[in-house]
Amino acid sequence: MNTLTTSFRQLIGSLRFVWLIYGVTLVMGLLVALPFYNTLLAEDQNSREFLKLLDGFDYTVYSDFMHRSGRSISPLLSVSRWLGVLSIFMSIFFAGGILMLFSAENQRVSMGEFLAACSAYIGRYVHLFGVVLLFVLAGAVIWLVIGVLAGTLLSDTLTERGLFWIGTVFFGLFGLSATLILCIGDYAKILMFRNDEQRAFRAFGQAGRFVLANLARAYGFYILLIGIGTALFGLYFLIDGLIPMRNWPTILLLFIIQQTLIFSRVGLKIWWLGTAYGVYGSLPQPTIARLIATESTGQERTN
Repeated sequence: MNTLTTSFRQLIGSLRFVWLIYGVTLVMGLLVALPFYNTLLAEDQNSREFLKLLDGFDYTVYSDFMHRSGRSISPLLSVSRWLGVLSIFMSIFFAGGILMLFSAENQRVSMGEFLAACSAYIGRYVHLFGVVLLFVLAGAVIWLVIGVLAGTLLSDTLTERGLFWIGTVFFGLFGLSATLILCIGDYAKILMFRNDEQRAFRAFGQAGRFVLANLARAYGFYILLIGIGTALFGLYFLIDGLIPMRNWPTILLLFIIQQTLIFSRVGLKIWWLGTAYGVYGSLPQPTIARLIATESTGQERTN
């Protein structure tokens, strides 16, 4: 747990960068939310049907509105999809700067140094994202094929409930393998940062060997922080169910709670990368990674 507490202290000391990333996330959200709000005001025609949505999702209200005003909403939905892609890119972009914060330990990092580190590693991290996505999709196809085959073979002996549970089990196995692949991808970022590795496939392979050799700590901390994030979401939905959105004060209160959750989620992502950075430095590294680090050190001494 020392790694967790150390990285958490470093996170607290770097809150201005947490606020920066949160601010970028908030601005991207407002780019969609404000046009949506203005469009809804223009299209609702003073109808009180939308008030039903304050008590929860109502498919009848939604379908009627989309049937009448779908053409006005469709461009905004397209923009929201592109902003989703942009948010993924920004998450990749900030990774280099976040790792620099934890590598600096007690030294103060300026905003310029942070952004310079973000820019320096964006190219190789985009390539790494492609590798991770490839493995996630491959895992999805594999588990889908196995699940379909299992369901087909057992369809004559199981009820619909039994087939449902088979599907649930294989979906859970896919989720578990996907989180493992994403965890390996984050350690690959750290390996590329620490060892100046340029090749995404090789870094992913080395990170995979490291995670599998140290599964309890490397993957265990990842699952722990995912559990914390899931618990925060559960707490939000619990509060959302207890506070009815009847007026502006309750809407404002839920907005503040929602933004607090988003800020915490940003902090959890940064905390995880810092924890993974500490875990990678405290455990034996893959043999190839140590060899690369030794060669790079020797070249620096020669120069």
